[in-house]
Amino acid sequence: MRTELLIDLLITVAHNNSIVNKDRTGQMEKLVERDRKRAERLRPEERQKQLLACAVREFARIGIEATVHADVAREADVSVPTVFIYFPTREVLINSVIAEVERFMLQLIEHAVDKKSASSEKIRSILLAFADAVNTSPNYVKLWMNWSTIIAEPTWSHYVAYQDDILARFETLIEEGKAAGGVHHDVDATMGAHLIMGSGHMIAQMKFRHRDDAMVETFIQTLIERALFTTGRAITI
Repeated sequence: MRTELLIDLLITVAHNNSIVNKDRTGQMEKLVERDRKRAERLRPEERQKQLLACAVREFARIGIEATVHADVAREADVSVPTVFIYFPTREVLINSVIAEVERFMLQLIEHAVDKKSASSEKIRSILLAFADAVNTSPNYVKLWMNWSTIIAEPTWSHYVAYQDDILARFETLIEEGKAAGGVHHDVDATMGAHLIMGSGHMIAQMKFRHRDDAMVETFIQTLIERALFTTGRAITI
């Protein structure tokens, strides 16, 4: 009788061990699969592109001044040291994200003016494209707005240089319009450029507040008329 009980006990233990081992094996397989996916090998340029895209999302969500390497690592599902390999310091990480936002905005302008002839149409196209970017690429617009309000280094001097570049582009468009007769000859190009660029925040806020598209377009058209077809004296009052 004792022998039979002992045999039953051994069988039960063996059975339980088998279940436990299967569970452990299953858990280990899941861990291995997770680590395999987590450590999926990418070419360095692909990894950097992936991390930068994740950084843009996290910086837009958390803010330029608050986002750290760990936030990017979590979003990309990689280790924190991996992020540091491509962005060795927080300043490098921030500047990389800002450079990406600048690239996006400059590309938006270049595409918007392509195949447009009149200066007023080019400016209208730029502002409409910017408004549309709130729908298609909201993270970039949010980051631009955030970047423009941080009046401190290391980001402020970079923003000033970016802003000067955009202002110069608008001034050139206005001067070209004046020369072609499509813009009032007495319009102050510098003031006009500042009015146009300054409208960016309002356009973005209108879009984020889900204002009607017709209202946004009317705002843009009214702005252009005031900036380009009013004399310089009226603008400076």
